[in-house]
Amino acid sequence: MKYYIKRELNEYGPYTLADVQRYVGQGNILMTDLARSEGLTDWVPVSQVLGNIPVPVPASAMPGTVGTVYSGTPGFGVATTPAMSTGPVPPDFHWALVLLINFFCGLFSTVWLFVEAGFIRKIRPESKGVLFMILSIAGLFVGEIMVVVGGNFNQESLAVLAIVGLLLLLAGVVLYFVAVFTMRSDMEDYYNSVENINLQLSGVMTFFFAVFYFQHHFTRIAQWKKTGILQPQG
Repeated sequence: MKYYIKRELNEYGPYTLADVQRYVGQGNILMTDLARSEGLTDWVPVSQVLGNIPVPVPASAMPGTVGTVYSGTPGFGVATTPAMSTGPVPPDFHWALVLLINFFCGLFSTVWLFVEAGFIRKIRPESKGVLFMILSIAGLFVGEIMVVVGGNFNQESLAVLAIVGLLLLLAGVVLYFVAVFTMRSDMEDYYNSVENINLQLSGVMTFFFAVFYFQHHFTRIAQWKKTGILQPQG
């Protein structure tokens, strides 16, 4: 008999009972995860499935050793976690806290995006995310000043100044999106090559919620480096 394992909304398997025992012993399956046997629909805790069956502790499961999480037969929606490399740990700060702080301080998300861009530059030294962010803010800042100054006067020269300011504002917005999509590309390149975790980032989420979306994944990666277990991308 084989079993499926469920954690939150993600389902993995099928595994033999011996597989389940081994993964529990490695810490990759938790006793609080849910399980069901093939052909059944009711989920029960893994602890109930194992009962009094002893859980083996493999000799290789030494501190600092990371095995494959939920490895199994391909084609069954199995998520796998590769062994961790020695790459740097991303900023581990929950995205909801970034959102909350930004609610009280509107500039915080911009500051935090620089933090994220700075980390990406650590893993991808050639990354231009920081540069594009600086150019974006410069364009927005200078453009706004020119629009305000030019809009307060009727002289033709100042009207031209206002138009140039609007163009700079537009350039600043465009450069912002160039920055975040550059960061997205650099993250995917690194986390699908050097530290291959099959990272796939949504373009829509990047467009609308870049700073919070990136931080969600940085937190996942940071926890993986600390625990050896990589949560689903969500």
